[in-house]
Amino acid sequence: MDKNTPIPVIIGPTAVGKTQFSIKFALSIGAEIISCDSRQVYIGMDIGTAKPPYSIRQTIPHHLIDVVYPDQEFNAQIWKNLAQTCTETIIAKGRVPLIVCGTPLYLSAFVNGFFHLPNLTTAKRKQLKLKIENLKKTTSLFDFLRKIDRKSSQKIHPNDSYRIQRAIEIYLFTGKTRSFYESQEKQKNGKKLLYIGLNMNREKLYERINNRVDAMLKSGLIEEVEHLISIGYSQQLNALHAPGYREIIQYIQGGIDLEQTVSKIKTSTRNYAKRQLTWFRKTKGVQWFDIYSADTEALKQSIALYKRSK
Repeated sequence: MDKNTPIPVIIGPTAVGKTQFSIKFALSIGAEIISCDSRQVYIGMDIGTAKPPYSIRQTIPHHLIDVVYPDQEFNAQIWKNLAQTCTETIIAKGRVPLIVCGTPLYLSAFVNGFFHLPNLTTAKRKQLKLKIENLKKTTSLFDFLRKIDRKSSQKIHPNDSYRIQRAIEIYLFTGKTRSFYESQEKQKNGKKLLYIGLNMNREKLYERINNRVDAMLKSGLIEEVEHLISIGYSQQLNALHAPGYREIIQYIQGGIDLEQTVSKIKTSTRNYAKRQLTWFRKTKGVQWFDIYSADTEALKQSIALYKRSK
């Protein structure tokens, strides 16, 4: 692969069909797939994250799947560093790196750079956790974030507890706000990317999401979550806050019945797909394809688009 050839990136909402499309695309251009997914990195979380079957991963090399255990630290900065290494390694082998993205934040880190923040030691993380628990006793974390970092609070959803807490941790640990770090100059990747966007009629997409959730439950999603908890993983882990996992945990705890559980998983997954599309639509230079009505044609056109870019 020539260094000036753009790296193909397949983007699209969950359940749109990125996995099957990317496999066909990879076979056609001699690519290895780099998974840009914030949940597929976790070992043992297979069904609820819709990881490609192991047999397929044996046929086409997949990178950045099963990287860490659910209780280990992982974030966009770590993914970006690993993805850069993967990209260079794949190119050095004469192969094509193909990024398949469902997590826009990770892709943004890869493209636009990410600030290097000091790593938290285990002891320091415990101290910060205690401070945050004390804060919760007197105010909501989102209200506290608004007081210390209004710019960040305007970008983070009030229900996004992970990002709210992370922004507060940055402030408590460094004395500077998250928005301060974002205002600093970033080190951009510099690589050319070729964006291929997959989408379909919203009604069809939601139907696929609903069918996928039903299939996950039949494949053993409840048993997967029960196993993760039984071997000692905390229900409070960020990894287990993903759509599907958090609702199953509620079900296991007896908070909701199975019918409610299924309905809530479908709703949260549809909402997640909306957020993905909102972010992806802000990406410039994407060639979008309707994969539902013209799957084969979309593949042909995408391959031709890549070959013309070389």
